Amino acid sequence: MTRVIVFGLTAFVACVANAHHATVANFTQEIISVDGIVEQVRYQNPHTSFLISQISDDGKKSYWLLETVGSTALERRGVSRDRLLVGKKIHATGQNGRRQNTMYLHNLEYEDGRRINFFSVARPVSGEQIRAELTQMADDFMSYREMKGFLHEMNLADAYRWQDEMVKIMEPAMGGVVGYKTGGHDPGPGFATFPPEGIRAYLLEGMMRPSGTAVRVEEFRRGFLEADFAFRVGDSSINDAQTDLEILAGLDAIIPFAEIPDPYYEPDTRSINGTIVANMGTRMSFTGEPVLLKPTEEWLDKINNFTFAVYDENDVEIQSGQMNGWYEPITVVRWIRDQISESGKELEPGQLLSLGNIGIIRQLHEGSPRGPAYTSKQFRLEYHGLTDEPAIVIINIER
Repeated sequence: MTRVIVFGLTAFVACVANAHHATVANFTQEIISVDGIVEQVRYQNPHTSFLISQISDDGKKSYWLLETVGSTALERRGVSRDRLLVGKKIHATGQNGRRQNTMYLHNLEYEDGRRINFFSVARPVSGEQIRAELTQMADDFMSYREMKGFLHEMNLADAYRWQDEMVKIMEPAMGGVVGYKTGGHDPGPGFATFPPEGIRAYLLEGMMRPSGTAVRVEEFRRGFLEADFAFRVGDSSINDAQTDLEILAGLDAIIPFAEIPDPYYEPDTRSINGTIVANMGTRMSFTGEPVLLKPTEEWLDKINNFTFAVYDENDVEIQSGQMNGWYEPITVVRWIRDQISESGKELEPGQLLSLGNIGIIRQLHEGSPRGPAYTSKQFRLEYHGLTDEPAIVIINIER
């Protein structure tokens, strides 16, 4: 390993005693893997913990502390204490800790090939049972209650099929599909609860708000302000387009876009499949006036190189950036198009395509482990360099 720390059994006990539910505060979104021998297991609440040892090439022994969900949650998922073996070599994968040689454990594999996924259910379950869980998740989300994590082990295609079911359950209250959103395509560290290649969710009519809408902090539970970028589908030819210019010809406008996701889950129960099935916790999206575009090389260059910034109500710049080096918008559109095609769908004229955050995120609530709360009364996103005037979308926050 590239990092070594002398970390003994006494320190292990002390670290476990000090562990709390603030997973985001103690662990990054970077996914890493380590190998070692299991020295000790503590099967307990609120966190189950492992101490594993490694021997370096020069014979020095070092330790890693691995934490994961508590014993109650593991029992519900069919992971009993006797499956966690002391003295065995493991390959562990999870979120890198902010403290040296610590990890939030997602999966482990023994030398004989046995694997444990700490965020999935091993026992079979019927479609009716899953549908009942989704109904409860949808009701909890729309009623501002914590969603229980979706803890079933399945492939991504099946997870997206259950996302379709979740959306059908939500449509009577939230309205029909008006587009799609995605995330995970920027060059930063991947999110532990996103598939490595990216994630996709639905935009529903009831989620949409015009620029300038005022919201109250109380309308969200774990919401955060996010600067995004979106297109509008103009023509069904986009479904067969090959080149970037052909894809651009299937789009008719850029939509200034910001959103407030609200991923409100029971602590330590969020997983990749759960994030997919819960439609990424999408709560509200805000749209500005469309910027009409043309399928030309000039517009491709503008789209790939424009700059952006967020300002508050006093015109103070909060943060700025540029699209170049973040993600290539047309490449992300192609990914959305291909991903929904695998699910048997096509893009339709008029649908919105939100391509994911562009690096500016602010928390709404005090005490968030992700950072301090945004205290200004306005979150104004501006795109510069697309037209002579900035393209704008505004979220007002009532204080």
